[in-house]
Amino acid sequence: MKRILGTIILIIAIICFGWSAFSLGKYAWQTWTTQKNLDNLADKVNNDTISIPDTDKESGESEDPVSESEAMMEKYGELYKENKDFIGWLSVEGTKINYPVMYTPNDPEYYLRKNFDGDYDIGGMLFVDARCTFNPTSTDTIIYGHHMNNGTMFGPLMDFQDNDYLKKHTTITFDTIYRPGTYKIFASFQSKAYDPDSEEFKYYDFINAETSYDFEEYLNNIKNLSLYYDEENAPSFGDEIITLSTCDYYTTDGRFAVLAKRIK
Repeated sequence: MKRILGTIILIIAIICFGWSAFSLGKYAWQTWTTQKNLDNLADKVNNDTISIPDTDKESGESEDPVSESEAMMEKYGELYKENKDFIGWLSVEGTKINYPVMYTPNDPEYYLRKNFDGDYDIGGMLFVDARCTFNPTSTDTIIYGHHMNNGTMFGPLMDFQDNDYLKKHTTITFDTIYRPGTYKIFASFQSKAYDPDSEEFKYYDFINAETSYDFEEYLNNIKNLSLYYDEENAPSFGDEIITLSTCDYYTTDGRFAVLAKRIK
């Protein structure tokens, strides 16, 4: 009986080990495929495009928005032709984040587990909050991405919990199909996804500031949450913000976000 029992336990252990090895191998293959597909998309970006028109330093507006849009379409036009959900390209200084961004206002989480071609992908794609707009541009453009442990998608954002690292890498580039954009990081913080009925501050519900009071109230809440806050480079009412948001496993439904102000 002991021998039979031992054999059964051994068989179960072998099955469990085999399943674990299979699962790890499948995950590794899926994440490798994700990165390979993204690298292929990056190769389609025309980095030899015509120069981008200068912007007015005081207003932040392009001197020639039509030419600016044409330049963006020349640079990213091939991707847009392949998929009209493509809205822009995001890169974060000091990280491997260099990815296309999707926008599906009629289907908010379409790219949560889908790749650029619409096929299942464990890493999904970076995507903009469906409530945001680009004509006109929202006060805050929120971009979501998975916290992938292999360092793809928004996994590298975790490095920005180290303030010394953050201070050395403060530039974010987010080019849309309409115009280029450069942003400077001014805050990072931990939060969580709250119940809809909760009265806790929900950073992900801030899209547009109707008044200067709304904007200041938002900034005060961000400041109270922040692991890092650059008062000198904090935005003012009328400025545009970009928020990069991902999961953070420090608590149930935890979130980590990096905020930056558009500077050109």
